Amino acid sequence: MPRATPIHVVLDRPDFPTSSPSVLHNYANPLPVRLSFRDLILAPVSRADIELLHGWEADPASLRLWTTRKDILSQEEFAQLFASRLRSYYHVFFMIHISGRPVGFIYSYEPNFLDGHAYVTAFVETVCRDRGIAARAGLLFAHYLFSYFSFRKLYCDVFEYNSRSLTALKGAGLSVEGVFRDHRFYGGRHWTMYRLALYREDFYRRFTPMLQRMTGFSRPGHE
Repeated sequence: MPRATPIHVVLDRPDFPTSSPSVLHNYANPLPVRLSFRDLILAPVSRADIELLHGWEADPASLRLWTTRKDILSQEEFAQLFASRLRSYYHVFFMIHISGRPVGFIYSYEPNFLDGHAYVTAFVETVCRDRGIAARAGLLFAHYLFSYFSFRKLYCDVFEYNSRSLTALKGAGLSVEGVFRDHRFYGGRHWTMYRLALYREDFYRRFTPMLQRMTGFSRPGHE
């Protein structure tokens, strides 16, 4: 098993929300961190991000990519909902920053520590797609989750119409473990949802050379 190696980790206290210590306690375990590689930073969410997050979630063209929700909330309603998600839904939530600017987010949810798996979702705004940003963010995030938690594998659910993400994840070595036919109604028809899995062993077998370049990661006996 690969060594649990930090990834340019900086302990950081998120400032959203400050009124509920229980939110911060459940927001991440261990303490919230910042992960970075060159111009890419995964940073804890803050109050300053709420307007941007609301804008992404209020855009139906973006919303359809990662959730089946269709209701558009006001910013105040969204802020309340997001605080609730921090308490009871998100396991770890990071904003994706490029050159100091937030361009997306990545998070884990429904962690099962007994069976050793969790789900992961990522989103990058349209103008930043096809630049490898989501791939680099996913690499850092998966390494962090496998290093600090007892996960054996990570799941990603992808709708059939999100062919770009589906192709990218398969190309990164994720295997299709579930096919939910006619699972999502969108644009006048039903679409299949695919559940893909990334196994810890496969991840490090495939990506250790890249992790070595990005983070200084090394396998036991190769230092």
